[in-house]
Amino acid sequence: MRSRHVLLVSILMLAAALSGCTQSHDRIEMPALGETAEITVGASGGTLALTGVEITIPPGALPSDRQVRVTVVDETPPSWLRPSSPILRFEPEGLEFDQPIEVRIPFSGDSRTATVFWSQREGDAFVPRATRIEGRVAIAESTHFSQAFVGSACEGDDCCDQANGELDVVLMVDNSNSMSEEQAALAAQLPRLARALASGDSNGDGVQDFPALESVRVGVVSSDMGAGGNSVPTCDGGAGGAMFGDDGVLRTAGRTSLPGCDASYPAFAEVGADSTSAEIEGFVRHVSCVGTIGTGGCGFEQQLESMLKAVTPATSPLRFFDDTMGHADGENAGFLRDDSMLAVVMLTDEDDCSVLDPEIIDPSGEYSSVDLNLRCHAFPEAVHDTERYVDGLLALRDQPADVIFASVAGVPTDALEGDPSLDTILSDARMQSVIDPDMPTRLTPSCEVPGIGNAFPPRRIVEVARDLDAAGAHGVVGSICQDDFTPVIDAILSRVASRARGECR
Repeated sequence: MRSRHVLLVSILMLAAALSGCTQSHDRIEMPALGETAEITVGASGGTLALTGVEITIPPGALPSDRQVRVTVVDETPPSWLRPSSPILRFEPEGLEFDQPIEVRIPFSGDSRTATVFWSQREGDAFVPRATRIEGRVAIAESTHFSQAFVGSACEGDDCCDQANGELDVVLMVDNSNSMSEEQAALAAQLPRLARALASGDSNGDGVQDFPALESVRVGVVSSDMGAGGNSVPTCDGGAGGAMFGDDGVLRTAGRTSLPGCDASYPAFAEVGADSTSAEIEGFVRHVSCVGTIGTGGCGFEQQLESMLKAVTPATSPLRFFDDTMGHADGENAGFLRDDSMLAVVMLTDEDDCSVLDPEIIDPSGEYSSVDLNLRCHAFPEAVHDTERYVDGLLALRDQPADVIFASVAGVPTDALEGDPSLDTILSDARMQSVIDPDMPTRLTPSCEVPGIGNAFPPRRIVEVARDLDAAGAHGVVGSICQDDFTPVIDAILSRVASRARGECR
């Protein structure tokens, strides 16, 4: 009996000791309002500290001695931001560093959503920084002085993660015939989109509505994946010729026929919250000049295969035509980041025909009894299942909500009225793949692009959007038959804003 009593006492003492350690570890030391610290820092670096706060300026961050200061201030961030730490002002405000500085800030909120928000170098918008949590301390980096605090940008059941300030966008542009006007319509939306993402102001009223994004990258691919080596008109002009076409490689050629466009650009454009007006204009010009890719591409469009090959790493088990691997860590290396939001935007007036059996493209092969325009419709077993693209995109992110898939395709404009479900859109009679009785070498158009021509039912593309949405990602569908793409751009902005706040649907 005595031995049992001693054992019980020992267990209780150990539990108490462990409990005491835990309480000590979780104790939060917060700096008081008005508390300040100041030091002189030079090329060798230094550390600036307040109660619980530590700012490390590494060697080489400053070329010469500077007086630097941090103060706890009585400021109020936008109402949708919920601080869980004091707000700190770093001075001189606007001071830039040649190397990133590290800031450690104690906080009292939910560690799942705790994010360091840093104000712009020039401006008042707050930007989420990539944040590491150690106990009750949030750690982030910056390359300039302004204001910062720890907090969250969402609340309630939908709030499940840190705010995300990085967005990588793959813009898949159909470069078959009749697409030039649609490319121009999308390019017209780019200035507003870039400014909204860089400022967090979704409607241009001067008020920040969501976290401004630290970095937005846009890369452009075409729908031209070649013709599997077959001789098909218009399918031999890509960099990979008739075999591979453009092959999902990010485009660098500029449209020199457009005013102000250069002949070549880097593989992707980048803009962010600290970009100047001139840098934002350069970003818009880059995407417009590369994204307006003309209409000389392969008429056998493989939109889904192109975007998937662009973002799939060679380490993935996925294989593409001729047993080739994805380009994410090869031809397109440096574009897609590990923890960014990933958005795919599809601009096309036809449905996807990503081939599983390249013989389907052979004009004189086993499928030659059917016109080329109808083969994907007539032989669905010869094209990849749409599940390939749903699973392929979801595999790239830990959180499905980090994937945004948007299509601007041949959905009838009135089929989008009233915010219908994607299943409802797919059930619309005009969205069915039916041979046109008046022109039996094509499908019946689903809608008409005003003054331009017809678009066709994008069933496979909308199915991918639907299935991604059902899996917790974001599926967005717009109509290429609208003369103004504002509605679909607004829908994309809404999804980006939601995820930037840390919402997981």
